[in-house]
Amino acid sequence: MRIIEILSHIMYSFTRSVADHYSPEDSEFTAESSDYVPLQSTGLEWNHQPVDELIYQEYSHSDNGFTIRVLDACSPEKNEEIPEDQQDEDRAMAWKRLRPSSLRTVRKSMYFGALISILTAMVIGSLYCLISYVSFQTMFNCQFHQKKSIPVKIQWMRTLSDAASCGFIYMWFLVNIFFLFLPHQLQGLRRKLIFGTFMLYCLDALYRVILQSSGISHSRLTKIQMIPLIVLFLVSLCWQGYQLWNRFQVLSRGRIFFFVQIAAPGFFTFLIGIVTVYFTYPMYNEENENRKLLIAIFAPLSGLLLKVIVRICIQSSWNITHPGYTYILFVPLYFGSAILFRVMQAELENISAITILGIIHGAAEVLERSTMVVIDHICHVVLKRRAVSWGSFRTPRRERLMADIAIISMLYESTAIVSVNGVLYLHKFIYLKENSLSTLFQRFLVASSVQLVIEWFFNSISLAIETYHQNIAVMAVWQRKWKRHVLVAVINVIPLALCSTLPIIQFMHGQLAKSRTDQPCKMPFS
Repeated sequence: MRIIEILSHIMYSFTRSVADHYSPEDSEFTAESSDYVPLQSTGLEWNHQPVDELIYQEYSHSDNGFTIRVLDACSPEKNEEIPEDQQDEDRAMAWKRLRPSSLRTVRKSMYFGALISILTAMVIGSLYCLISYVSFQTMFNCQFHQKKSIPVKIQWMRTLSDAASCGFIYMWFLVNIFFLFLPHQLQGLRRKLIFGTFMLYCLDALYRVILQSSGISHSRLTKIQMIPLIVLFLVSLCWQGYQLWNRFQVLSRGRIFFFVQIAAPGFFTFLIGIVTVYFTYPMYNEENENRKLLIAIFAPLSGLLLKVIVRICIQSSWNITHPGYTYILFVPLYFGSAILFRVMQAELENISAITILGIIHGAAEVLERSTMVVIDHICHVVLKRRAVSWGSFRTPRRERLMADIAIISMLYESTAIVSVNGVLYLHKFIYLKENSLSTLFQRFLVASSVQLVIEWFFNSISLAIETYHQNIAVMAVWQRKWKRHVLVAVINVIPLALCSTLPIIQFMHGQLAKSRTDQPCKMPFS
């Protein structure tokens, strides 16, 4: 506990200038904090109807009544007047008087860190492994055999399973949209979105069935045969984006700007996936152990800039999305990138290398979350093209968004550890003959436990810094909104598992010399 407290004080010293300042009088703060104005309403604002209380600070003096000061007007002594600037400073920093002791904060951080990084991550990661196992037995059955040597029954099973799984992928963005906006904002639009997406999905499934029934695909599509499917999926995304743009353009500062806000997170998710699968993985496979470790260390930096760009874009949609739901746009990006980059760590298998990499990644994640305020403030200054006060950036929306982003960052990095390790040992069990199931399970527990403990330790440091020194409501939000975070994670883990399992097993298959391609194809679960 003492180590966590010392490290948190060190990290706090680098961000104090931003973390210690609020400017409630700033125009941007006032705009985001102001009440709903009926005369200016279009009926689509997130606060058009009553909503739950917004949680944006870990410690708030507003929940603790008023501070009453009694003055004796008859006293001959001259009353000391407190300067107005000092009053504003005291009012802005009043939350510091509400903080518990640093030792209690550390204990609480370790407790919540365990809930997020270990318990919840194991549940979501186990679901990912279950979906991957079913995919191994259905869509990817006989995956590394010559496609013409696969029995026709198994070809049809693979084709139909692939078509069914695409339904979850087509609905991925749509379901996230339903969680992002409040019911009154999508009134009359849900059916249109569902119908258009379902029709395009039916064309996708029909195309797969026709190719299989004609004896063209043999349940494994070529790159050229995949082009129509990619076009259909992009049309589906554009259809959904256009309908949302058409609905909410009256609230946005610009039509193009709103479209970018909605499209950027998904676009960057696919961009990271393409770059990692087609460039980083092949380069990784060709290197020796030392260079592999270096690639695994620095590869996650490629997603850091994209996360900052998306975060800055989304923060300005203050009248469109509920502050407590905005993080949903970030979930595919954070979850997907965590899984793709953790693959290279899991493949190392050397406990020493895994420990070193885990410590480096954990420290980097603490640094990223702790300096999020500073980084966003600098980007805010660049976009404004003028100097702004430190506190002008810390508005309620941004405070809540930083809390939610800290939660999903901790949760999905830990979930990725369990998920990727599970797929690795499932791949060895199904495609290799080297070990028994019990031996592989023991190795899975050891590798996952080491990484999860490291992740838990650094997440506890991160929680202590963000709550005790920066007053970011990470623990308060998780305590009151954990069910929604878990539900969003479950909804996103299904399409992510369906999308990422094949690239992961192809990457791992390239690392392993012996596979079961000489074995006959069998029906699932036999």
